[in-house]
Amino acid sequence: MFGMGARIDTLLGQGAEFRGNISVEGSVVIDGRLDGNVAATEEITVGRHGSVRGNLAAPEVVVGGKLMGNISATERAELLPGAQVNGDIRAPRLVTADGAQVSGVVSMEAAVAAPSEAKPELRLAKK
Repeated sequence: MFGMGARIDTLLGQGAEFRGNISVEGSVVIDGRLDGNVAATEEITVGRHGSVRGNLAAPEVVVGGKLMGNISATERAELLPGAQVNGDIRAPRLVTADGAQVSGVVSMEAAVAAPSEAKPELRLAKK
């Protein structure tokens, strides 16, 4: 339901709102509203009810909801049906389901800087 990984270390549930940057050892699921950047050492998942205004950086990034910001995935990015991404995507592998929407530049590079090496930009995407 929430992506490739079975373990969820941090959860921002449906109906919850948070402003600020999040850095997680492990994986994070966002099914609420977040205004800020997210960096994780394993996986970031934006659930189908999730809405993020900020940049995402992790080995794996899965989006099922709305993202206004950039994706930087060192291994793989996945857009689920109904995903809406308004920003650039950098990942060596990209899986896009039917019904997903992207407005931005997609770069499928062989190697992308690891989240611990690449610091997400602190400026937020404009509404």
